[in-house]
Amino acid sequence: MKEHDPSRVLAKLAKNLSIEKLFADFPSLTSGELKEILLEASRALQQKGAACRKKEPSSDDLWVINVDGASRGNPGPAGAGAILRCGSERVELKQSLGNTTNNVAEYEALIMALEEALRRGARRIEVQSDSELLALQMNGAYRVKSPHLLPLFNRACELAKKFEEITIYHIDRSLNGEADRLANMAVENLQS
Repeated sequence: MKEHDPSRVLAKLAKNLSIEKLFADFPSLTSGELKEILLEASRALQQKGAACRKKEPSSDDLWVINVDGASRGNPGPAGAGAILRCGSERVELKQSLGNTTNNVAEYEALIMALEEALRRGARRIEVQSDSELLALQMNGAYRVKSPHLLPLFNRACELAKKFEEITIYHIDRSLNGEADRLANMAVENLQS
């Protein structure tokens, strides 16, 4: 019997799970909350597996990437922030974007992070974003209707195809504080 990676099975399940049958057992639980629980379990398994490996980080290890965009005024002064982590390696990125919308800033943060991950030789990545729109569009659940977002979406998709494995998750804003801090620092650089 083939052994399956539990974290990947959980991640797939979280993306494709139909939870209507579970509502009878958990009447106060929403589908979003259940998916977050499964995604957190998947990440915990991935971290446990990474901690058990004795080898040094290499280009085929999983990179965990948090991205966030910020815009004051929407449109207004905007910035992008990202944190990339693999083993003991940690990279912080921030970029001032001028005046633009929050959704543009979210995509710019993703593109900036994907480009940096490619420069560093990453082959497997997990992207975490508190932008539900970005996560749903990148995973094909929502179409990109805004003409100004379409070129950014297409660029992000081109970059995503260069990785052997990529997953993009929506996470709660409270779990994305570091990337948010960097995006806001980039905005402040514009305003000073």
